[in-house]
Amino acid sequence: MPDYSNPNTKLTARRYAWDVTFQLGPVHNGRSITQDVTDGTYDTQPGATVGSLLAGLVTWFAKTQGHPTSDVTIVRYRLREK
Repeated sequence: MPDYSNPNTKLTARRYAWDVTFQLGPVHNGRSITQDVTDGTYDTQPGATVGSLLAGLVTWFAKTQGHPTSDVTIVRYRLREK
């Protein structure tokens, strides 16, 4: 099974399902603004890695929420081959 915790892992399946918890603002202990996004899908692009997929998800989430990408952090994610 591929190591999806490694951002350099190549994505070799044609399609992936993902679940992500995003955090808005700086990461710190205590109360934080988080949002779960589940049941997303990704059609693999040539040369894609776990890191490039996660970077794309941060960009997508920041844009849809009207925040700069620097304000968005992924605190948890899960990838599965479809």
